[in-house]
Amino acid sequence: MRNLILLLVLVSGLLAGYLIGDYRGRNAREALNKAIETGKMLDAEREATLASLKNELDGINDKHHRELETMRRENASRMAAWQHYRNDLDGTIRHSSVQLAESDSKLKALVAQHQHASAADKTRLAAEIEHLRKGREGLRREIDASACLQEQVPHDVFEALNETDATGRQQ
Repeated sequence: MRNLILLLVLVSGLLAGYLIGDYRGRNAREALNKAIETGKMLDAEREATLASLKNELDGINDKHHRELETMRRENASRMAAWQHYRNDLDGTIRHSSVQLAESDSKLKALVAQHQHASAADKTRLAAEIEHLRKGREGLRREIDASACLQEQVPHDVFEALNETDATGRQQ
């Protein structure tokens, strides 16, 4: 009976040690379980943060693409307007060149008449010649100005013209 009691004590100690476990081992298991839970929680937070950042980045990209598309459309409309204006300049130059050629032929005819005219006609012809020369100079300036408008301004010159000072005023 004594052996049976010892056997029961040993079995109960074994069961108690097995079921309850070592005090240090239980803390280690609890710490490990807490670390695993914390790791899972941090991983979930990281995934949520990454998803949030991805959504924010997608929003920024969409906004950027919309603004870029708006700029492209505005640039296309400005370029179309510039091409239309430039084509009008070509027409203006051609029209002014035709007028200049007509003025030159009239001027030559008046100079020829001036050489063979009487004194009274010479003063009238001289006034007409002077008037045609002034008109011719105006046409020449108009042609030169239109040709100048067709030239592209170098980028550094354009930037220098549009520089602003520290207060934001254009210089």
